[in-house]
Amino acid sequence: MLSMGSEGRVSLRVSLVVALLAAGLLAVSLAGCGETAGGGDSPVVVEETGSIESGDTRDPDYNDLQYDAYAFSAETGDVVVIEVTADGFVPLLHLVEVASGADLAEWEAAYSDEDALTYTIALPGEYEARVYALEGGSGTYTLTVRVNP
Repeated sequence: MLSMGSEGRVSLRVSLVVALLAAGLLAVSLAGCGETAGGGDSPVVVEETGSIESGDTRDPDYNDLQYDAYAFSAETGDVVVIEVTADGFVPLLHLVEVASGADLAEWEAAYSDEDALTYTIALPGEYEARVYALEGGSGTYTLTVRVNP
């Protein structure tokens, strides 16, 4: 029969507690794994097909370019990923904070190595994803906005 003193029981308990803590941390770590912010697992908050036409809103701050805007909410630390595909024009994306009108980020297909505009939100609030047509262009587009908490 194996006999264990109080020192052995304390060591066994400490080992058991350490093992349980490690397993819990591993479970929490794995729960956070998955696709990146641009991946398909991020909740889609906007998915629209639209068109840029001569009657669209014009932005006096950007050479009077025509644009369409789509509002959504985001929280502190959320990673927003905005993607657009366009037919008939070169798209320009802007992320705007609605309350202040601040232009937070810009993405242009012709000059970006990235496939999407990606931005980490600093303050909770309402935001707009804006699709602009460069060079006076017009045509159709598909816009997707994902918010990864």
